[in-house]
Amino acid sequence: MAADEKLYFQIRNAIEAFVRINNRLECDGEENIPGAGGALICPPHANYSDPFFIGAAVRGRVIHFLAWHGIAEMPVVGPLFKRMGTMHSIEESYGVALNREQAREVLGGLRALLEQGELCCLFPEGAIKHWINPTGDALKEFKPGAVRLAAEAGVPIIPAGITGARWVMPNVVNLYDYGGPDKGVWAPLALPVKVKVRFGEPFYPDPACASDPEARVAETERLKQTMAAIMESMK
Repeated sequence: MAADEKLYFQIRNAIEAFVRINNRLECDGEENIPGAGGALICPPHANYSDPFFIGAAVRGRVIHFLAWHGIAEMPVVGPLFKRMGTMHSIEESYGVALNREQAREVLGGLRALLEQGELCCLFPEGAIKHWINPTGDALKEFKPGAVRLAAEAGVPIIPAGITGARWVMPNVVNLYDYGGPDKGVWAPLALPVKVKVRFGEPFYPDPACASDPEARVAETERLKQTMAAIMESMK
């Protein structure tokens, strides 16, 4: 499904206007986002609101997001995102794919978009915590999919940092942790806390990541340290 660019920018511009006021959104490093050509944005993931801040921080280009499958089930938001054609979801639980074939198909679609010169976004941590994270903005374990995808497509990764966003939409609890279904309970609010987004310099993964698991482990750790340094620089 092709992206509806007109609808994307209408929604993106409205979100930016809101978060510039409500969250006093502050962005820097925008010059590291290429004006053309494929690139994979990799931000930290602490809150449901993270994709909205990344979208608001990038002007002039459509971003294709690897998104949580539950978005499609949400009233109003789900159908709207489907119409935009920029949300590509994998059925997962705690960041682990439930259907490997479907996951390969979706990731293959993202690789094709990157090869065609599109801008995509993938969160290397995979999933957020559904409660207030006691470790603050510390990064969780990274999955190797980001470096593999970038290496396969032959595009750079744009590492990013986000601070403040984890307080925007309070994550209350995940029923899965108490023997229930894998459903989160969260407050549908946009609290007026200050949020910062910073884009780092392009990160070029070792091309061997496309086929070598050991290279993916090493480069995933290097990506994590790069993003941790960006987060540290934002304090």
